[in-house]
Amino acid sequence: MTITSERAAPAAGSPPPANPVSTVPPARWDRRWWAIAAAAVIGSSVVAAGIDPTEIFNPPGRVQVSKFFAAMVRPDLSREMLTLTARESAVTVSYALLGSALALVIGLVGGVLLTERVWSPQHGPMAGGGRAGWGVSRVVFAVPRSMHEVVFGLLLVNILGLNPLVAVLALGIPYGAVTAKVFAELLDDVPRDAELTLRATGAGRLTAFAFGTVPQAISDLLSYAFYRFECALRGAAVLGIIGAGGLGFQLALSFQSLRYEEMWTLLWALILLSGVADRWSSAVRRRRNALVAEARLDAVDGHAATGAGSTAEGEASTGARSEPRSDRFLQVSALICAAGVPVAWWWLDLDVTSLWDDRARLLTTELVEDAWPPQIGDGGWWRLFTDSLNTIALAVLALGLSFAVSSPLSFLARRPDPRDRGPAAGVRLVGAWLLRFVLLIARSVPPPVWALIVVFVVFPGLWPAAIALAIYNTGVLGRLKGEVLENHDPRPARQLVASGATAAGALTFATVPSVAGRFVALGLYRWEVMVRETVIVGTVGAAGLGLRLDQQASNFDYDGLLATIGALFAVTLLVDFTSAAVRRTLR
Repeated sequence: MTITSERAAPAAGSPPPANPVSTVPPARWDRRWWAIAAAAVIGSSVVAAGIDPTEIFNPPGRVQVSKFFAAMVRPDLSREMLTLTARESAVTVSYALLGSALALVIGLVGGVLLTERVWSPQHGPMAGGGRAGWGVSRVVFAVPRSMHEVVFGLLLVNILGLNPLVAVLALGIPYGAVTAKVFAELLDDVPRDAELTLRATGAGRLTAFAFGTVPQAISDLLSYAFYRFECALRGAAVLGIIGAGGLGFQLALSFQSLRYEEMWTLLWALILLSGVADRWSSAVRRRRNALVAEARLDAVDGHAATGAGSTAEGEASTGARSEPRSDRFLQVSALICAAGVPVAWWWLDLDVTSLWDDRARLLTTELVEDAWPPQIGDGGWWRLFTDSLNTIALAVLALGLSFAVSSPLSFLARRPDPRDRGPAAGVRLVGAWLLRFVLLIARSVPPPVWALIVVFVVFPGLWPAAIALAIYNTGVLGRLKGEVLENHDPRPARQLVASGATAAGALTFATVPSVAGRFVALGLYRWEVMVRETVIVGTVGAAGLGLRLDQQASNFDYDGLLATIGALFAVTLLVDFTSAAVRRTLR
């Protein structure tokens, strides 16, 4: 019996297959099994965290939480506090800008090394040395990608002290590894026609790749570079909490004395910076994509005019727009970025010679000697294994909570159809902007701050850490899902409404099915990130690798710290491969 292919279409008028079961695409079964596995993992994670409310919630702590949010509308606006906030904001932006620049350099180099097509021959898949080179590159970049910037910061502080280079390197190295992976995936998704044409004319692999593939991916690479700058702003604030300076450091000092008014002055500055970066990067992406779309339309019009048989008319129709239209906003943005790097370097007064001076070499040698060989420590392999399972459970709980909350919020927070008019449309617009502002606050406040607030009302354990990560990632996922909805084709839903369906019916049967795959893919991407983020909420987790890392760093237990980092690397790889397998079933 011949089994019908997933993409094969039966001939017109042909009867349905005799055995309908044989035509079910294997991917559908895969999705069902993944759904069952996901439900089982979430259920076991909930059980591991605890299900007894009396052992989870701490009602008396609501007083401190109320005081914290009450200070939100009355921050400290004294001259001294505003001056301090402005100065530390400049430090945070400088860290983010220089860290993003370093990450971009590493990402460009690593993106080339991690692409499959650079290691593959002109025809056919990778083999032999190409596969080995690609595999080595993946492993090399997977190591820093599995480590949170706080871990890098803790290690670098022991070598460089409280040096601004610590924050720049702690942001640039792991972010660069993440950027390299994303760049490689973007480059591998580009059609190979132009590259193969250049290869056929005698161009080398790198030459064909640089001139045939990279130009087609510039828009996507640029978009992600600006998104990475947004992440760097939040990362710089987190690094400040461990002593690197900036807004995060001042937040930690204010929280120690429970000065909530001062905290909210600093938090409003961070929210403002995040909002500006958010709007700026969105505008850059939108304008860049509009230019690319216009250039493609011009190319299609030019080909159509030429194909019509009138060369003169074709030249006349395309001559007026033969030069690509420039965008002053994009030019100014590029100028600001180019000028911002040396200005940030000057503001922080960086001295790169401290990386290789005698003191740094001596401290590096001592750190390596103290950390090698790694030691499992108390509890042996079993405790390390259970801490790894708790880390996975923590990330699963955070993902489940943030995904469940961000999905409906993203629908409510998306911009209404500009063609809608009337009071109802105005109410929806105001509601959408309010929700977008709430999501901005959720992702602007660093996860350690959310964790310290949540632990007032939730006893230490997996739940406060999971809730803190869920609040933060609800803001991130809400924004990313909102972009998916805004870029979604609304015509199928409009057609259903025009045919008599209700707005809820059109949403249920047209919009939700078409964006569900993208939503799940975004959730899986954030799951990988959440595994690393468990490190920065470990102090309230009372379990997992994050708490273990915090205790070992406090006790200068570097050989144990190295073993824990190795376990975190293994967990990250496991989650990475699992999410990649699930994403393949969504394509």
